[in-house]
Amino acid sequence: MLYIKLLPNLHMTNINNDILSACLKVQLGSENEAATRLKVIDRILREVLGWTDDDISPEEHVSEDGNTTYADYVLRTANAAIVVEAKKGDANFEVPQKVRKQKLSTSFVSGSLGQAIIQARDYARKLSIDFAVVTNGDMWVLFPAQRHDQVKFSDSYSIVFPNVTSALRDDFQEFVGLLSRDAVIAGSIELALIGRPQNQFGDRKLGRAFSPTHRPIGRNPIFPLIEDAVRKAFSDSIEELEGEFLEKCYVSSPESTKFDKRINLYITKRDHLFSTSPIRPMKQVESNVMRQKLADSIAKVKPLAVLLLGSVGAGKTTFLHYTRKVKAAGLFEKKQSGAYPHWIYIDLRKCTDQSEALAYVYEKLRDYVVSDDYFKDYNRCVKKAYENEIEALKSGPLFLISKDKEKFDKAITDLLSADYAKIYPYIDKLLSYAARECAIFLVVDNVDQFEKEEDQSKLFSEAIALGHKLGINLVMAMRGSTFVKHRNSPLIDAYDFDPIQIDPPIIASVLSKRFALTKQILNGEKGQFTAENGATVKLDNVADIVDLVQASVLGSEVGNRIEVLATEDVRLALRMTREFLEYGYSNFGKAWEIYKREGAYLLPKHEAFRAILLGNRTVYSEEVSPIANPFDLRLAINSAQLLRLYILTAIVNLASSPSFRHIDGSFIAENLRKIGFGDAVILSVLKDLCEHRFLHTTSQNSADLHSSYIPSRLGGYIVRELLAYFPFVENVLFDTFIPDDIVWEKLRQLSYQIEQQRDTVERVKLRIERVKVFFEFMSKLYVPLQEESQKRNLPSDWCCNPFEDIRVKFIEEISRVERSAVKNYGHDNKPTVADEEDI
Repeated sequence: MLYIKLLPNLHMTNINNDILSACLKVQLGSENEAATRLKVIDRILREVLGWTDDDISPEEHVSEDGNTTYADYVLRTANAAIVVEAKKGDANFEVPQKVRKQKLSTSFVSGSLGQAIIQARDYARKLSIDFAVVTNGDMWVLFPAQRHDQVKFSDSYSIVFPNVTSALRDDFQEFVGLLSRDAVIAGSIELALIGRPQNQFGDRKLGRAFSPTHRPIGRNPIFPLIEDAVRKAFSDSIEELEGEFLEKCYVSSPESTKFDKRINLYITKRDHLFSTSPIRPMKQVESNVMRQKLADSIAKVKPLAVLLLGSVGAGKTTFLHYTRKVKAAGLFEKKQSGAYPHWIYIDLRKCTDQSEALAYVYEKLRDYVVSDDYFKDYNRCVKKAYENEIEALKSGPLFLISKDKEKFDKAITDLLSADYAKIYPYIDKLLSYAARECAIFLVVDNVDQFEKEEDQSKLFSEAIALGHKLGINLVMAMRGSTFVKHRNSPLIDAYDFDPIQIDPPIIASVLSKRFALTKQILNGEKGQFTAENGATVKLDNVADIVDLVQASVLGSEVGNRIEVLATEDVRLALRMTREFLEYGYSNFGKAWEIYKREGAYLLPKHEAFRAILLGNRTVYSEEVSPIANPFDLRLAINSAQLLRLYILTAIVNLASSPSFRHIDGSFIAENLRKIGFGDAVILSVLKDLCEHRFLHTTSQNSADLHSSYIPSRLGGYIVRELLAYFPFVENVLFDTFIPDDIVWEKLRQLSYQIEQQRDTVERVKLRIERVKVFFEFMSKLYVPLQEESQKRNLPSDWCCNPFEDIRVKFIEEISRVERSAVKNYGHDNKPTVADEEDI
């Protein structure tokens, strides 16, 4: 049971004593219900339990079947509601036994108390409220009015405070810990009476009951012809690409969008992570700084220690490989004799045992050492690395056999073999020696791939210690958020790192270069594919296909969607493009025929979007999609289901002003507390919004109530565009919980009809109707958040309903879909369901 710990102070004690006296007078004077409410119940609700005038709705209408009655009180916030049924002070409430928890059995629900309980229960059910309280000012009985977990009312339990002395004196902390406003919005009643805060039960998601209504997604018929080239050119990691191809892929211009006209959103950049401005090699004026630092270190001008920082998918790994293989390639040329500079790259994404990261680093160092011409040469490196130790052994422990060359050599061989088997001593000696002869750069990438923060911290410390011990140059690449966790560490101060910030490149430029590389790889190859009508289409040059698909992405709606949805994450943009190329269009034979005849053709954007949203799956699931579901917070709490959208809408509205910089988490929490949500839920939503890239913290640290927040372009497009986009709403509704019985049944029936309908136009109309039902229900589900915001005078940005704001655009969109269906499939032209297109 959850209790808010609150002991009565002197002021509260005086209030409680005053109310106790008033209650006694009401009972002795046999005063009516109105007097009981005024003198006792009102005061307890307001002065003791902290409910405000905005929370309390007295004499609320309860209408059903043409009959209207009145509930004495409804305590309501956006997150909680309780019906309070008041009786006069001398009402004869009796309980069969004096225990706190009483089962709502027939024996308990009897007499005047039982009648009051049934009355409050019925009011609550008619108002769709889950909990109720019955009180005569003296006794207070709290119970569940309706359950959502198949537990009967008679099998549920109530909590009884037998008299006002118990509530206000003997058991004050428990009473307030259950029924105070702060406790209720923190979930006290649900935990006490139900055992959990969740009130969404059952499998009420369409995706678990129905297949999607469009054709199953299959691979595009031409993808096998371009697959190898696409996987090479659009790979997340380009470490295997050599200089020429790598140079063709690299984009040196950073993303610089400041305002998105389409959604009227100002794009605010996050704060700098350093007290001084970092190097930004994506800017032309600083593009050669990293190479110069490497050159200086090689020339023994200054030891190098670099922290390479950037957001997820910004291109840190690409920058490292580009620097080594293109920009600074000439600095690392091997020599036939003597020492030369070494770049030892270690990618921690490939480390499977995160608790043994240092051992993995040493294994990779050994792999490099045993394969490099310099390190594996006994006379050039190994002998000299062990020279002092061999001399010490020769004059010390091995002196007696030092004259016998064969025995002495065997002893030294045994020593080297033992060190080699242990890895650590062998690597330490070789690298320590080599570092005195030439520059060695240990490049540790993806430090923050580890899930546990303690593993990250351990590796960070060990890598720095390793650099110190061996005297080598250290380059560490990580997310800015990881650096934030460690920037006050004495290790960073001791090592004097140079900060380098990698700004995300322009996504369109990245995709353009990857398409160009794909075309270069395919140029001159012949091939063929089977069109949808069974005909074999022969291609003299497979590279021509790239021109068609590229035109459907670059400078198009598809390309814009990819850029927005990627949220500056290049890896994600590449993944979405690969999935578009593999699954994102049908009827390619027809597309190719038109393209060859007219010289231009844009593949259907809705198919591309669906491929981006679903990948190779047939139904949307948030767990595997690059876009989270704005319609379901996934806390399994009805009142919190749309909190993602509520907070996001408010912040997007704020960011539509040119004066917007950020919004503080404390201000977000203050507003949500006013409408009735506790800090635990608020923090959960903020973390969730950042995890799904709808919001960012300006400081790049983890989301908390003290952070400042800005919306991403993706967040803006969700609120201003995607809520009205038919393919998005239709697919996402499959993974949205539907708490309302009537709406759930309506959606199920429509889905049955859609599955059975063979006429394409009628089928599309049913799909439109299903999306409309869902849209209207989401708008209705949002209303309590809007009304509570208005009632409590929150700023106007918090008081709108995004579904109503976008309704005109939604109506235009579904009209477009219906017109497209009639145009393509009306009259005598009725293809099968598998041929549905442009809808």
